[in-house]
Amino acid sequence: MATGTDTDNALLALTDASAYLGLSTASTSDNDDARDLINEVSWRFNAETGRLLKSRSYTEYYDGDGSQELYLKNWPLSSTTITITIDENRAFTDTDDVVTSTDVMLTTESGRIRLDDDNFESGQKNVKIEYSAGYSTSDSFDLTHAAKEFLLVLYNRQTAKEPVNMRTEAYEGISRTFEPEFPWSVMKILNLYREGRAY
Repeated sequence: MATGTDTDNALLALTDASAYLGLSTASTSDNDDARDLINEVSWRFNAETGRLLKSRSYTEYYDGDGSQELYLKNWPLSSTTITITIDENRAFTDTDDVVTSTDVMLTTESGRIRLDDDNFESGQKNVKIEYSAGYSTSDSFDLTHAAKEFLLVLYNRQTAKEPVNMRTEAYEGISRTFEPEFPWSVMKILNLYREGRAY
């Protein structure tokens, strides 16, 4: 039973999930069930895509390679507010080491950074970047719908409204078709998020 929604990863709000499942937000047990399912859907989507999908803040350290270009580990950028500090001593305390926003070109969809009048000086973990990346639940409609669809699948399995992974069943000749863990419509959306960034 959930003690709360994992807000760092939750791809659905409790009110949206409850409404989609037809549950009452006034019921403690219904809320606990919905939170459990939201957490499971969100964690499973992250695991399936190999990414942290929901927008969040990052502080990361990169090796400079002498070039003017660098790709962030996470994308798309959810904010153009970004702080880049290049410091060969890795102290990251001198404001003179901070690259100003006027010297940076960002490609938000791919997480690409290009410096105009500077380069990422060669060194180990000498580039510190603070940024936000991931998807807003209000902007990624396909991801939100896929999360709702999988939420309903898990709920129906949990409440025994449908057999696990059963898609079709026939009698007489006894014919059964089992669906993969994720419904094909959900997997189709997840594949878009797994395939990688748009360069």
